[in-house]
Amino acid sequence: MNINLGEEISRRRREQKLTQEDLAELSDLSVNFISRLERTKDQNISIQKLDSIARALNTTTPDIINNAYRVKKIKPDGPVNNTPVFIQKVNNELRKLPAAKAERVCKSLIVLLKEIN
Repeated sequence: MNINLGEEISRRRREQKLTQEDLAELSDLSVNFISRLERTKDQNISIQKLDSIARALNTTTPDIINNAYRVKKIKPDGPVNNTPVFIQKVNNELRKLPAAKAERVCKSLIVLLKEIN
């Protein structure tokens, strides 16, 4: 059995029509790290980095690991994230903020969106 987290991450990234640059930005990791992870068979990745990638791909770390360990790949149980990349990027930036500040930003954004319409 060939275990390869990189192949599983790459498959999920392409399934969501994300570039390596998109995934790097959404997970707060470097493009070089994502690229090396996807093309190297013997990965050494921290659970924190894998968690960041899983969140960026709208899945869980156990789901990625379980699929990487299976001989036959299966599709994730949950729905595929069809959220546009820029909305995912906004969500990622909001997650980085303290809760009170993120809430203020969201309220301001809603006001702005209502003014546009």
